[in-house]
Amino acid sequence: MQKRLSSNAIAAAGVAALLATNVASATVIATFDDLPNPPPLASPSSLQSVNNNSLSYKGVTWDSNFTVVGDQYRVDTITPGPLYGKPHSGHYFVTNQSGADGLLITTDMVLTGAWFGPNEYFGFGRGADKITIVALSGAAELGSVTHALPAIDTGQPDPLQFVDTSAFLGFSGITGYRIDREVPDQFHTNWVADDFQFEIAQAPNPATIALIVIGLVALLGMPRRPAPR
Repeated sequence: MQKRLSSNAIAAAGVAALLATNVASATVIATFDDLPNPPPLASPSSLQSVNNNSLSYKGVTWDSNFTVVGDQYRVDTITPGPLYGKPHSGHYFVTNQSGADGLLITTDMVLTGAWFGPNEYFGFGRGADKITIVALSGAAELGSVTHALPAIDTGQPDPLQFVDTSAFLGFSGITGYRIDREVPDQFHTNWVADDFQFEIAQAPNPATIALIVIGLVALLGMPRRPAPR
């Protein structure tokens, strides 16, 4: 014979369901197009210098080796050479200053993806072959995602490719990320990136919780019908 659920159990299940549906996540995208003092489109500048001397942007602390680049920048301005890189959106993207390795991003938000690609210098040779994004909890490595950066249009910057890091949603205790790169030689060490996507969990609205509690109290206060004989 099937047992009936008590009103307490039904109420508890209802509260759990309501709380679950009211815990949402918000997406934060670092586009680098809304910085307070962006560089000219044909120039690169350090993120700190175009962000009011701050490394904090979009709730994230960025490594001092992040450089913001406009979509008209060229290494060779005389010939002229090819564009250095292409943004995924807008007019700006970032690169690793002087080919620096191991750039750090400090945040407790979950990085779910970013757009990466190789850069171009003079139309021959290119930047890094591969990047690895490592999720960190303090000094401990929680996991990583590696993505190859193939040269598709030789001599020209390629469209950026999406690097999916949504697997990081399964980690707890994230404090930041590190971007490592693999390079063909000591002269071709850069990468370009844009539109870093972060997720941050949002707690239920206090007013919603209050309504749920009131409903639970009302449910528990209702008299139960006697079971049929």
